[in-house]
Amino acid sequence: MLSTHLNLTCNYYQKIVTCKNLEPLIDSIIHTIDSANAVLIKEMFENAIFLHDLGKKNPCFQAKKMLNPLFKEHLNCGDSSHSRTGALEYISYYRPTINQIKDDTSFYRLTYILYNFAYHIDKHHGYLGNIESYCSKTTKEQNDHPDFNNIKNNIDEYLDNKFEFYILNKLLFSLLVSSDYYATTDYIAGLPIDDFGVFSSSAKQRLNELFSTFTCKLENPVGINKLRIELFQEAEQNLLKNLDKNIFYLEAPTGSGKTITSINLALKLLESNEHINKLFYIFPFNTLVEQTKNVFDEIFKNKLTIEVINSITPISTKDQEEEETKYEKSYINRLFFHAPAIITTHVALFNILFGTSKEDNFPLWQLANSVIILDEIQSYNNHLWHYMVEFFDQYAALLNIKIIIMSATLPKLDYFLKEKNNFVDLISKEKREYFFTHTLFKDRVQADFTFLNETMTFEHLEEILKAQPKSKKILFEFIKKKSAREFYTRIKATYKNVYELSGDDNKAYRQLIINKSKEDMPLIIIATQVIEAGVDIDMDIGFKDISTLDSEEQFMGRINRSCKREGKVYFFNMDEASEIYCNDHRLNFDLTHEIYRDILANKSFGVYYQEVLAEIKKSSDRFENGLLTNYDNFTTLLKKLNYKEIAKTMTLISSNNFTLYFPFKIDIAQYKGVQEFAPKNLEERFLSDGYLDGQKVWDAFLALNEIDGFAKKEVAKSRINALMQFFTFTIFKNHEGQRPSIGDEMYGYYFVQEYGNFITSEGKFDREQYNAIKNSHFL
Repeated sequence: MLSTHLNLTCNYYQKIVTCKNLEPLIDSIIHTIDSANAVLIKEMFENAIFLHDLGKKNPCFQAKKMLNPLFKEHLNCGDSSHSRTGALEYISYYRPTINQIKDDTSFYRLTYILYNFAYHIDKHHGYLGNIESYCSKTTKEQNDHPDFNNIKNNIDEYLDNKFEFYILNKLLFSLLVSSDYYATTDYIAGLPIDDFGVFSSSAKQRLNELFSTFTCKLENPVGINKLRIELFQEAEQNLLKNLDKNIFYLEAPTGSGKTITSINLALKLLESNEHINKLFYIFPFNTLVEQTKNVFDEIFKNKLTIEVINSITPISTKDQEEEETKYEKSYINRLFFHAPAIITTHVALFNILFGTSKEDNFPLWQLANSVIILDEIQSYNNHLWHYMVEFFDQYAALLNIKIIIMSATLPKLDYFLKEKNNFVDLISKEKREYFFTHTLFKDRVQADFTFLNETMTFEHLEEILKAQPKSKKILFEFIKKKSAREFYTRIKATYKNVYELSGDDNKAYRQLIINKSKEDMPLIIIATQVIEAGVDIDMDIGFKDISTLDSEEQFMGRINRSCKREGKVYFFNMDEASEIYCNDHRLNFDLTHEIYRDILANKSFGVYYQEVLAEIKKSSDRFENGLLTNYDNFTTLLKKLNYKEIAKTMTLISSNNFTLYFPFKIDIAQYKGVQEFAPKNLEERFLSDGYLDGQKVWDAFLALNEIDGFAKKEVAKSRINALMQFFTFTIFKNHEGQRPSIGDEMYGYYFVQEYGNFITSEGKFDREQYNAIKNSHFL
């Protein structure tokens, strides 16, 4: 049985390598690390996968876990695990070979590589931690592995390709746990996997034909569409001249059709190389995920297998599948990103690149020989820009990933790199000036800075609003939810069609407001930053509390998007941006200074980012404790393969919050035209007299434990999660991490049975009411 599993694991490794053409990539990385011993290292790499379960020969494992009667005398033994034992077996297997190496440098390097590969065997049922602490927990372990423990302290002498070695090890862990999972599922569930979700040559050709049919509609364009076609063609021409490069900047004005242009670029890259066979579209927000999925569906109809993978989208199942295998297949498809095109979030991508769990690492090999489109990169935590661009550069070069980074406000992150040859501007400097300063883009919205000469008050904002034409669509953005709520409360009784939009609103409500904004009627939307990046909304007049220059431009992109009328944005200063954008390096470069008003008006974002990037570089070069700079600390983590701390450092969003669940009811009759509340998406068991019942959704969540079969439970859980999002709200932990003042902690949520005081008539969380009670509890 053990040999059967090991052979099957090896077979799946070969399937993956063939499907994704990984062999030349693995060979190339190994040659970069040690060309003289590349054959041996490659063998060690592959045998770490083939021999990963040798520890199952452990008599304790056979007695306790396998209930093997031949080993019944070992039932009372100690450690029944097999992973650590398997790692030691693997080390013992290769030590005689490495001990024959005469050259000291090669000997120590190969010893270090051996233990690193063994570490993945040890952790293939757990999490990656820190190689520095491996085999050094006790004096006995240190004595048993003296060479390895000595090398760790002097690794610079033997191995200086830190990025290459990190990526090689991450790839090994991904291939090991994936091959093991596939083999186990094949053997136990009788479910062989042959389709890993990649584009075939015929599929690529079909997509190109469909896209050509779509773009033919844009022939003989005029006005802004003519500009969009010019930008489309400029980007394509520069891409085709630089197919040997890996990272491409698409810097284009708001409203210039970046989505369509990027799809064209992705298709050209897929077409250019038979081995490039997967597309990832990465967004900062779930709203953009859904929006772009709709664009793909419109262009490619049902001819493109595309999956949305995030925390609020149910796992898709195929009804024609047999009941026994349907859920298992669906769960595996989600787990391993089995679709030629994937739309997901920045957080999901960073989990793959830097995560430490099996689940994080399962899809890593899928990134190789793929196209990744990164949208709105400026929304990443800018404390990470310096580090992440090096990872992007190395991952792209080593795994042949083609990355398109696009935004209207695009930081050129290769500023931090010594070698910039892998980066290409798809819009030339001259053309960039032409597009950004063209009247249809530059003058689409007029910026007014008059109100920045004072500290704005709600009373004054109300006076300004009174003076606006009553027939217009007006958008307000505040940087604090509290301010948005207060202004909304002050004016909602005076004006018709007033709506509030913040991070406390679910995607169905957000889509409802977007739909209303497209109707031919005046309305007022009062929002927070959720309205900025890429939201498909078109308003006439905007008022915005200033924050960062990126946000100001993104907000202006929500005004007069169609270029069919005049657009105007008034900037004001009310709340302190530093309270929201904590320690953000962009805070010193805002509209309180005349120079940045000119930069915004003239779209000279390159000048702005040069200053911001210099500030980030200064922070990276700052010494900590008088010994190492911040950047030195980061490279030390990488050099010592401290996977846990690297993952922590590269976390985009820290989970520094609690989640509250309120079992209220939602009147779905108000959500006409919103697909989340369409009858086909709502089962009768969740409804009460035409309302989506939060209590019934919660009951279904609790009932998940009654479902037999892990995969079936996970599929059902994803469907329940898609509904639970309508009833959940997050609050930040205070510095002491004190639990919320309401609700009972249950399964990761705080369930608030008595919710009447906290949910408004619009189904929003009344944070002020919560804070009032919280303060009374903790005075």
